[in-house]
Amino acid sequence: VKDDPAPARENPFAAPADEPAVAPSTAAEPAEPPAEPLAEKPASPPPADEEVDPAKVAAQVRRREAKAGRAKEPVRVATPPVIGDYKLPHVRLLSRPEVRVRQTESKEELLRNAHIIRQTLAQFGIEVAQGDITKGPVITRYELHPAPGVKLEKIVSLTNNIAAALRAERIHVLAPVPGKSSVGIEVPNAVKSKVILRELLESDAWIKSRAKIPLALGKNVDGQPIVADLADMPHLLIAGATGSGKSVCINSIVASLLYRFSPEDLRFVMIDPKVVELQQYNALPHLVVPVVTDPKKVILALRWVVNEMEKRYQIFAKVGVRNIHAFNKRPKTEPPKPAQPELPLSQHRDGEPAEGFAVELDEAITVPREEDIVIPDKLSYIVVIIDELADLMLVAPADVEMAIARITQMARAAGIHCIVATQRPSVDVITGVIKANIPARIAFQVASKVDSRTILDAMGAEKLLGKGDMLFLPPGSAKLIRAQGAFVTDEEIERLVQFIAQQGRPSYEMEIHQQLSKAEVELPDERSSEDEELLEKCIEVIRSEQKASVSLLQRRLRIGYTRAARLMDELEARGIVGPSKGAEPRDILIDLDAVPDQSE
Repeated sequence: VKDDPAPARENPFAAPADEPAVAPSTAAEPAEPPAEPLAEKPASPPPADEEVDPAKVAAQVRRREAKAGRAKEPVRVATPPVIGDYKLPHVRLLSRPEVRVRQTESKEELLRNAHIIRQTLAQFGIEVAQGDITKGPVITRYELHPAPGVKLEKIVSLTNNIAAALRAERIHVLAPVPGKSSVGIEVPNAVKSKVILRELLESDAWIKSRAKIPLALGKNVDGQPIVADLADMPHLLIAGATGSGKSVCINSIVASLLYRFSPEDLRFVMIDPKVVELQQYNALPHLVVPVVTDPKKVILALRWVVNEMEKRYQIFAKVGVRNIHAFNKRPKTEPPKPAQPELPLSQHRDGEPAEGFAVELDEAITVPREEDIVIPDKLSYIVVIIDELADLMLVAPADVEMAIARITQMARAAGIHCIVATQRPSVDVITGVIKANIPARIAFQVASKVDSRTILDAMGAEKLLGKGDMLFLPPGSAKLIRAQGAFVTDEEIERLVQFIAQQGRPSYEMEIHQQLSKAEVELPDERSSEDEELLEKCIEVIRSEQKASVSLLQRRLRIGYTRAARLMDELEARGIVGPSKGAEPRDILIDLDAVPDQSE
């Protein structure tokens, strides 16, 4: 007896459908008509002299009914909480910029430093003309115009000599300044100014910004606010050494989003393996689930995001739009376009092959029925924040990399964006697959040139000053922007979260919330319901292929090597397959058609 065709992609976090008790019988007729007619593939009647195994028939009926029951579940997306009369927080919750006791460098001091730079270069026979002097909150850039015939590499080689003449802790030479014909000498200020988040939120650049998802990042060398659009990025990678300002940057990004969006417009999925960095946001009504701190549960959260993305694309296909912006702007009075019950090319013609095909089609190719997709009035943006990627890559690197790759490759049009941060920017953490799909990057101070190239594909991050000094690589641009990141204290975040939490309690998505809760009370072997479902799929694959190997499970189930090997070990422990035989497939020890469902 062949199984029915696999149903449409189902929610990997949905609990298995309850299976009704089926009395042993030779007839494979379920109590209710299945989702797809069984008459298309009639089972061959057993010979009269062959005894029918009731357990085998009952197991086959249960599998078909479970598939039919799951296929009937409607496609529903996450529902954002609706808080009546929600008020966005006021900037009064944030601290004002502190009054400087000592003024920064005066104009005379800046001109004197420029003279020292020219004099130092002249001692080595390099003639330059003075250009613009740009003073920022942390560094000052002195631009120089070399005389014709002067090699820029010669100026770069004198970096240490210029730093000694200026008595500066560290300088950085831009040869040339991006977009200009001049050379830039970046010198740290004697008195550094903090960039307060309140300054950015009160600036015209923030107030007049037309960005769909604006982020207040900091100020550039010119002292101008940097307001980026997460929707255009559409994902962001943040990396830097410990204490360089990475966590403060994440807090300022989250705070700027809270100042612009209500829980109905934007929601968060926060993943914090370090436990202490994002716990203060647990009271926000914007959260889809509580902050995930257990690395073993992160895969569940990321797969829920992938599943939510696929559901949204099914809704877009039914409504006839291409992205979340068009979906939310559509006229709500217009009924959705009806789904076609059957594709034209799937119609069977007697004696003739279907048009466009060399052979006749025996089965109809169907699309989801009208009642299978629930159309919401509005979809909210979802921002996934991962505070420490290195810890996750130690637990399940293949699964984490695959989930992040799927989100970063496809989730932009669905309104799902990912912000990934790590303090260990090595190639085994920031892999080529992850980096290729996250074009926008922020690098804070790192230890070596290799780490800088891993993050930005360019050197320079190893020469940053720390404490918020950063290089920002906008999407689609090779020009690095040096900036000072916005600073926000823990007390300000606490006041902000408290103000928002008083307006509404968190409204978690019960589907994923229950899955995470079940994971807390699992048996010591940590075998989840999803693992049991995967084991059933493994048995189906081995039954159809009549062989068992780890590579087969990887290819057919699209999972990583670690998970496929663990599932194969579990099948061996249950006595279903034999031990490993090297390059040859494992032996199948039992009749798989007689294996009852694991959910019994």
